[in-house]
Amino acid sequence: MKTLLSVLSVFCFICILSGCKTQQSLPVGDTSENALDWEGTYEGTLPCADCEGIATSISLDREGKYVRTTRYLGKSEEKFRQEGRFEWNPAGNTISLSGVDDAPNQYLVGENQLFHLDSEGNRITGALAANYVLKKVVAKTNHPLLDAKWVLTDMEKFPDEDWNAGEIFVFLEEESSRLHGFGGCNNFFGVYELKTGNGLELGKIGRTQKYCQDEMQAENFFFAYLEQVRYYLVEGDTLELRDESNKLLLTFTKKSGDD
Repeated sequence: MKTLLSVLSVFCFICILSGCKTQQSLPVGDTSENALDWEGTYEGTLPCADCEGIATSISLDREGKYVRTTRYLGKSEEKFRQEGRFEWNPAGNTISLSGVDDAPNQYLVGENQLFHLDSEGNRITGALAANYVLKKVVAKTNHPLLDAKWVLTDMEKFPDEDWNAGEIFVFLEEESSRLHGFGGCNNFFGVYELKTGNGLELGKIGRTQKYCQDEMQAENFFFAYLEQVRYYLVEGDTLELRDESNKLLLTFTKKSGDD
């Protein structure tokens, strides 16, 4: 009897020292929760049975809170906003939004994207699978690239003496996602899209139709480079625009104002 009591005493003492608890073990290894930069805002348009689509925005923060905004395209301009908390599943790869009772509320968390899951928590397959993905967007407020006049200082593979430094510039508007500028002869305008990982795409660029014999070659060269831009790098007052392979195309210097 004394021997049994001694064994039990030793076991209890070991449990006290090791903090014995009947708790669920945490996931081992990298998970979406601990390995991805998942905090931020995700946007997309989900399929809709009786409308043109459901414009959806979900913001997640590190405290476990979410804000979900939806709008039924083609039916109303009204936006529906929900706030609450989200929880990770034991595997650390899927979140559930509390308080969302009128639609599936689970999302698989991937690299810069959320996969909208069905009512049973499964990935949606088939022809429309790609439409059930929300993409992470870049916050534009106080972004160093935006609402600044960037004056061209260098074009790779084009002689500096063949164009007028200080004239060509680009300006990306924060509020409207539009851009405008001057190419050396013509004014130009278009739209831009910021992407994660310093991604940048410039699209639908148009320009006035003025002809300047001495400036046209440089301007055409400049516009050809704008079409190739996929990445940007801002260091202080210097902006670099780079192509898909991260090769430098254009270098700019920041100027105050928009004139």
